Amino acid sequence: MSLKICTDELLLDLVPASHIASVTFLSREKAALKVWPQGANVPVNHGSAEEILATHPDLILTDPFMAPSLRPLLAKSGARVVEVPPAESFEQIRAVTRLVAHEVGEEARGEALIARMDVELRELAAHRPKRTLTIAGWGGGGYVPGTGGLFDAMLTAAGARNVERGGYYDVEALIAANPDVLVYGDTYSGTTSLRADQDLHPALLKRYVGRRITYASLYDCGVPESAKVAKQLQSALLAVGP
Repeated sequence: MSLKICTDELLLDLVPASHIASVTFLSREKAALKVWPQGANVPVNHGSAEEILATHPDLILTDPFMAPSLRPLLAKSGARVVEVPPAESFEQIRAVTRLVAHEVGEEARGEALIARMDVELRELAAHRPKRTLTIAGWGGGGYVPGTGGLFDAMLTAAGARNVERGGYYDVEALIAANPDVLVYGDTYSGTTSLRADQDLHPALLKRYVGRRITYASLYDCGVPESAKVAKQLQSALLAVGP
């Protein structure tokens, strides 16, 4: 049983759906199903204690940030509880993949996922763009990921340069930072909201014609598919004009 979207993703990659007690409701969203369609056939949970105790799982995967009040209830479930740390680099992705693979008894599958990721990273290194573009991750309600972290690791692998200062930007601050390209995650693309209005501000649409990229954000989870996303970013960046 997985209580977090990032452990959902690892579990769905490593274990047949018939062996999964449940994953989070987020795994039924359109963005998640594009990468893990098998999630449509797995029961979902909302992380409640009642769901956990009623399910009787053998293993519970979560992260270190769960509510403290949930810990004693998890202990009462009788299940083994594994807190999987977030992965913000490809080295950390290798570590968490091996951790979860070991816990579910799928070490060989875990190594296969890592091997595929490493092949994709070598392909990325072999096709780095001649021009290093400066990128701003936009589309997060004004939040721009700066240097360090998973998004930065994917950009670096793709041969791009991230804006140095992360944090919340308004449209004026983003224009002043003057990145070459805006990169939008696709998790909630097409959703009508004030957040989307800011993300698609007319000033940005005019300024960045042909220089806006959408990528599969994978809910910002560090999983082996992150290398595939970096390849998607690299292909899109290679198509950006001068």
